Amino acid sequence: MTCYELLQKGVDKDGYIVYYGYKLPMRRFLADVERAASGLKQSGFARGDAVTLQLPTCPQALALFYACSKLGIVANVVHPLVPVNLLSENIRKTRSKALFFYDATLKDERPLVALGQKLVRCSISDYVTLRKPVYKLYSVVSGKRLAGIDTYARLLKRGNVPTEVEGSGEDVVCYMHSGGTSGAPKIVKLTNNAFNAVVDGMFAMYHPDVRHGDYNLATLPVFHAYGLCSAMHGPLCVGYSLVLVPKFDVRAVRRLINRYPVRVWSVVPAMLKKMLSRNLFDCKGLRNLDVIWCGGDVCEESLVERVDGILAEYGTRARLMRGYGLTEMCGVSIVNNFDFYQKGSCGRPMPGFAVEILSDDGDVLPQGAMGEIAVSGGGVMSGYLEGEDCLVRRDGVTWVKTGDVGYLDNGYLHVVDRKKRSLKIAAVNVFPAQVENCVAQLDFVSEACAVGVKVEGKQFVKVYVTLKRQMSAEEVFRRVTEHCKQNLITYAVPRFVQVIDSMPRTPLGKIDFRALE
Repeated sequence: MTCYELLQKGVDKDGYIVYYGYKLPMRRFLADVERAASGLKQSGFARGDAVTLQLPTCPQALALFYACSKLGIVANVVHPLVPVNLLSENIRKTRSKALFFYDATLKDERPLVALGQKLVRCSISDYVTLRKPVYKLYSVVSGKRLAGIDTYARLLKRGNVPTEVEGSGEDVVCYMHSGGTSGAPKIVKLTNNAFNAVVDGMFAMYHPDVRHGDYNLATLPVFHAYGLCSAMHGPLCVGYSLVLVPKFDVRAVRRLINRYPVRVWSVVPAMLKKMLSRNLFDCKGLRNLDVIWCGGDVCEESLVERVDGILAEYGTRARLMRGYGLTEMCGVSIVNNFDFYQKGSCGRPMPGFAVEILSDDGDVLPQGAMGEIAVSGGGVMSGYLEGEDCLVRRDGVTWVKTGDVGYLDNGYLHVVDRKKRSLKIAAVNVFPAQVENCVAQLDFVSEACAVGVKVEGKQFVKVYVTLKRQMSAEEVFRRVTEHCKQNLITYAVPRFVQVIDSMPRTPLGKIDFRALE
């Protein structure tokens, strides 16, 4: 089954997609999916072709994703702010034939001509009603625009010829972009079947009671597998309406939670930390919440406890449910839920998935032993566009060697660190995430990032911290190192502690530890 077909099977046709305050009726959205598919076909695109979506989280990105799924076209989903030189290389690798871009994020369209793509401009004005003339005018005067290129609105207008489903479940439905399990950037091939397996597993484990008018809050980006699959495709296919947030803003998110009956919210830890730091998480709309899914980065137990404490005050069953996944498995494969929950863990594999811990030699390790995490299941990628260097096949089952280090406790997965981030100090493995989790327990620490530094050829741990309140550098160093000495092995105790105003971030909101190394 294609993603398009699963959408048609489960969507609430009387629901809405909220975008910049405009409630887009689901029936119109579904009609636009059909028109987009027809427009693509009339423009000469066929099964197996690739088109690039350089779009933020918006209705156009979702409509084009499902249109591609219907026709068997690959949606090459990229960050809307990717530089043109990197975009050119990506287009060359994926053999893309068209580029859909967003006028609000691209000021100068002229460099796009050299990409050799059919160019299609998308705009906020495609879907808003209030202030529509303002957005149209903005599109014209806010940058250097190309005359005569195609637009999303014209593509839909041409799409008046019905199309049949030409894609299949085995087709690659999108290319996603990952740091790779080895740390090198990779283009990940994800199929319709993989996306749908994650949807089936996630909601079979969670078994929500979705009512008409319930909303899922989508603050994750569409160019992130966790965002597209778990925060948008999945909720749509089980009957939720969507609130789309193109750019995370704490005050806007608070307003949306209070305005709409949000039942489900998928986040990365940085989003919750930002709301908590500005005292904007605690709000009356939380009483509608049923669950918050949290993944994409390390989620400290202190964050879970703080969020769960606030949720409990509103009398809802909602909890912060940690999960685990990678782009290589459509964003999620292991989660806690209301039936199976273990403190400090990322949960158990969803139905249809399995997890093992491997030694350096590839042998399966027993419960409690620490090693590399390997995951199998229907959501696993079909491979990298450049090759399948992290896939292992054993007894007919394909496993992804994740590059992460962890262990199993009664079937619950505990993630220790990224294998590629591990440090060797006096021949002992030290995991920065363990140091970060330890330092984050201190009540005056907002965030911590541990990296390796070398002094006269010797490796040491350095921790960068941001603070909740002002303290002297000497006091911070003393308290951090004392706490670490009590809770970590000697080799993991930081030799250096530096206070900074804010952590550098990747485009996905994770702490950019490479920028601090």
